Amino acid sequence: MRKKLSLLTGMLVLCVQLALAQTVEVSGKVTDDKGNALANASVIERGTSNGTTTNASGEFKISVKRNATLEITSVGYDRQFLPVKGGGSFNIQMVSANQSLAEVVVTASGIRREKKALGYAVASVNKKDLELRPDGDVVRVLNGKAPGVDIMGASGMSGSGTRIIIRGVNTITGNATPLFVVDGVPFDASTNAQASFVYGNQTSSRFLDLDPNNIESIDVLKGLSATTRYGELGRNGVVLITTKSGAGKRTNKKMEVSLSQSLFVNEVANLPEYTQQYGNGFDMDLGLAFFSNWGARFTDPPAKVPHPYSRAALNAALPQYVGATYDYKYYNSVPRFFRKGLISTTSVNANGSSGSNTYNMSFTHMNDKGFTPGNDLIKNNISAGGTSKLSNKMTVGGTFNYSTTDYRTPPVATSFGSNP
Repeated sequence: MRKKLSLLTGMLVLCVQLALAQTVEVSGKVTDDKGNALANASVIERGTSNGTTTNASGEFKISVKRNATLEITSVGYDRQFLPVKGGGSFNIQMVSANQSLAEVVVTASGIRREKKALGYAVASVNKKDLELRPDGDVVRVLNGKAPGVDIMGASGMSGSGTRIIIRGVNTITGNATPLFVVDGVPFDASTNAQASFVYGNQTSSRFLDLDPNNIESIDVLKGLSATTRYGELGRNGVVLITTKSGAGKRTNKKMEVSLSQSLFVNEVANLPEYTQQYGNGFDMDLGLAFFSNWGARFTDPPAKVPHPYSRAALNAALPQYVGATYDYKYYNSVPRFFRKGLISTTSVNANGSSGSNTYNMSFTHMNDKGFTPGNDLIKNNISAGGTSKLSNKMTVGGTFNYSTTDYRTPPVATSFGSNP
């Protein structure tokens, strides 16, 4: 009986030794692309649930099967694979995702996928194409950068409205405006004011409330299947905007503050050619020379016509024009009417991360003096946001955006047709 017990004990010890011989201990340190320790990175034995996370110093220790492969992941970095044979200590350097996500886009479900794996058309614009542009309207900055997207401005005046068409002009509802989603929240893209008989269509749109300098990326979803998440609201296409405050990139770096300044000059590109034979008037009558466009022919010497302010209704307010006349001739005053516009933009951004937390804050001041007298736009944008990784499967984040806009525009509609 004693011999049998000794034999059984020896067999158990041999089995334990064989089991121990099939596992190895692996340790190491995970760093970012700059060599800084990367905390809370996941280290998992591929194909199993055996895993651990790195500590504040980026170090880890795990027991895995011999010839196993470790899978190292961290939000904001590419996935890394490390074959393990006989155990030992390893140094793993992660690669920032922004170096390899050039063809990765945000889908309608808010998931990043490779563009070539999608079954619908997507036009993407990154932050390099949006920053320090002479236009404060995000949609106008997209003009010429998003293929297949039709962008039309109401005019060249600063702050004027903008229309964007993705999936066709004619719709059953009469509204072809796509859905805008900013950091996962639908954005109202209606105008700030209604057009009028005097001011025409020069009212601004709410695209001015967004700061182009605080945008990380824009993805334009064109296909009908791309709008499944938003249902009927996305029937005209979806524009997904991710701000820097909502991007939540983890680079494990100290606070970084950047200051940028841009200055642009804006002026009229070209003017139409005006006739030098006929002037303002009505029914070829010199007596109504200030009214409409069908005036009499110019003569040499020029005829004298009453000044448009020489009227009984204006005599009390403008006595200097009582009985005044002026020469009925070609003046070429349009080029002298316009001025050189000046667009100045100052932007301050602060961002950083620590472990599993990220933060971003920005302030932008824009002063746009239009090329038309009386046209000015002053805009201030404040944005703040951050993210926190609570676990490998849960990340929380939030953004705050505040905008003030002071917009002035002169009357530009035809009104009653007077042209004094």
